[in-house]
Amino acid sequence: MKNKKKDSVFKEAWNNMSDDFNKFMPEKLRAKQGKKKFVLWLFVLELVILGVVGKLIYQWWVG
Repeated sequence: MKNKKKDSVFKEAWNNMSDDFNKFMPEKLRAKQGKKKFVLWLFVLELVILGVVGKLIYQWWVG
């Protein structure tokens, strides 16, 4: 058995996601506050794009 305490799955996933974001983010956005703003704006942009694409697909589907 392992004596070392394992991190939770969510903590490990968060750390992996943060490492991935650090690979493609500009240097000035790698600070904690800059990263939060960047991720928030990325999320909002993704919602808008998915909403627009979804609306177009829906309009095309229903004719």
